[in-house]
Formats: sequence, structure tokens, C-alpha cells
Amino acid sequence: MSAYLKIFSSRLTLKKVKSCGAQNTVFDVFLRGDDEKIGEVNLTLKAERDGLGGIIDVDVDEAFNGQGLAIEALKRVRDYAYDDLGLVKLYAKAPNKNLAAEYTLRRVGFSAEDKKGRNGLERVFVATNPLFVV
Repeated sequence: MSAYLKIFSSRLTLKKVKSCGAQNTVFDVFLRGDDEKIGEVNLTLKAERDGLGGIIDVDVDEAFNGQGLAIEALKRVRDYAYDDLGLVKLYAKAPNKNLAAEYTLRRVGFSAEDKKGRNGLERVFVATNPLFVV
């Protein structure tokens, strides 16, 4: 895979802009055919008991909220993580009580799990690669 990766969707172009070793990769999000960056998706790899997993985080400019662009960007990076990297699970967090962020994650295939954390129970969203579902 080249250092410069483009992932196209119907409305977006994602460009792999930096990779800090094999642990962290950042994708800049652009509207297709435009040079203005509207957000980014961060994918951080982590070792799991069942195989390689990842933590995914998306940030799209507030001016583009409600247009489904974060959903498209998450789907493209999720597919890249599953198909090209062979990740077993992806994890994401939504800010507390942010229903829009939770809705976005659920639309992409994440489900909520409450985990014990430093500050009590935390809601974590998990998506499992369909190839590894038993």
C-alpha cells in the first residue's frame, strides 16, 4: 500500500496524510472534487486477544453537520480497516450524551457497550469485522 492512499465515496475523498509508524494513521476528508479539508478520521491500531483491533475517531467541520458526511467517512475507513488491514474489531467513543454522535456510530455498525473505566462506567462503541463473527 502506498503512503498516499485515496479512498473515494460518492461525495468524499479521503487522503492518508500521516502515519506514525504502524500504530496511527490520519485521513483528511475532502468533498469530492474540492481542495478544502472538511475534517479528518484517525485510526489507531491496538493489539487484541482475538487479533488486531483499532480505535477510530472522526471529526467533521460543524458546517457540514447533518449531511451524513461523517457516516460516509467512517464507512470508508471501516472498510479499509477490515479489508486491507484485516482488523477484527473497531472501537469508538461518543461524547457523553451526544445522541447525534451515537446515532452516527450505530449507522456504521457500532453497538454500545458499557465498560468499567477510571471514572466509573463508560459507554464504548464496538464494531466487529463480519468475517470474524462466530
